Amino acid sequence: MKAIFFDLDDVLVFSERSHTKAWQLALPRYGVDPDLIDFQSLVGVSDSQQAQMFKEIFHIEEDAAAICEHKRLTFLEMTQHGFESAPGRNQFLENMTQKCIMGVVSSSPRSVIEPVLAVEGISDYFQFIIGHEDCVKHKPDPMPYQNALALTGLKPQEALVIEDSVSGITAAQRAMIPIFGLFKDQRPDQIVHHVQYYNNFIEIQDALIKVA
Repeated sequence: MKAIFFDLDDVLVFSERSHTKAWQLALPRYGVDPDLIDFQSLVGVSDSQQAQMFKEIFHIEEDAAAICEHKRLTFLEMTQHGFESAPGRNQFLENMTQKCIMGVVSSSPRSVIEPVLAVEGISDYFQFIIGHEDCVKHKPDPMPYQNALALTGLKPQEALVIEDSVSGITAAQRAMIPIFGLFKDQRPDQIVHHVQYYNNFIEIQDALIKVA
């Protein structure tokens, strides 16, 4: 294994609940009752896609890009104190930084990814970031992970993806890259069969030692 590609939300940081909270705070501005939305079903869907979806479903006059930007700013206000993360994250990153290339591949824009990595103090572990603006197609399309392969010059079997969502896992599968799933609080219908899930980075580290 020569590279690890990490998703951001609910992989490197437990941030999905903060994204949901940001939407819940942002949407009433447009006359939308957030209680009408099953946010859990939207895990792994980019903010721009969600904004367009909400615009169409709730007949919001505001431009989807403006809705998305309002949500982004709301979320960033919530990042100042950092996030919880899966046990063993920092030690895992420290252990792997000398062994392989590491990058973040997320559906979030860089303007969200970079502040989150900075507040967590983990920016320097990653050689590259692929965000929403770096791809014309997004998860579950394989393009984000195909771009990561192209950037590193590696073959699919030479990398590993760590993901949590159906959308992200599907993207990695379509890019033919091996996957480790990180389990947090997914519903049964959000678990992908034939993918090995781990509860934390300690378990992932142990699994990599066994296959080394």
